[in-house]
Amino acid sequence: MARGRATNLAVRNQIIQQHQNGISQLQIGRTFRLAQSTVCSIIKRFTTTGNSRPGKAPGRKLTLTDREVRLFRRHIRKNRCGYAFYKARRKPFLTSSNKRRRVAWANSHLSWTLSQWEKVLWTDESIFEISDGNIGRKVIRKKDEGNDPSCYKRVVLKASSVMVWGCLATNGVDNLHFCTGTLKAPDYIRVLEVNLRPSVKPLFVRKDIFSNKITQGLIQRS
Repeated sequence: MARGRATNLAVRNQIIQQHQNGISQLQIGRTFRLAQSTVCSIIKRFTTTGNSRPGKAPGRKLTLTDREVRLFRRHIRKNRCGYAFYKARRKPFLTSSNKRRRVAWANSHLSWTLSQWEKVLWTDESIFEISDGNIGRKVIRKKDEGNDPSCYKRVVLKASSVMVWGCLATNGVDNLHFCTGTLKAPDYIRVLEVNLRPSVKPLFVRKDIFSNKITQGLIQRS
């Protein structure tokens, strides 16, 4: 069972004092509103060690045997980079509403023909960090191996980053647009205004295919 919060030092000292004055553990527990077992533990600890400070919790019992622990440590030392703790992959959080809307969108486009999909221009933007080294690496090591070179990770402070906007269609991809500074909604709209129409011409044989339909949703953001 998990250990609860330790009793205050001043209270522990008063419990010891009352015990030395001959007051029963039951009465001491009632005075300080503590379980008799708690009072008994404090007194026993003081009698045994001369100090009422609680010791370190033993923690969960080890499942592995001593031999299995030795084999595991030996394997880790020989294959330091073979095993590591990895950060969970990041994915956008989707609410139930988001999921329903995506499924509904997919169902509404199930009957689309290849010629219809060939008229779609997909756009997206992403941030790329320009850095070197094994960023975010975690290693399995012993407490005293912190300065072992095999346990280091190289860190780039304030790594440079750039946001890139791009688009693609069935005929290929168009030029990338590199964004500067923080990109907010008005800035992103400006990126589309400047780059969207020029991207249509090299990607589609029919130059007028989007002339009157850009605002009708044929261009979809991924």
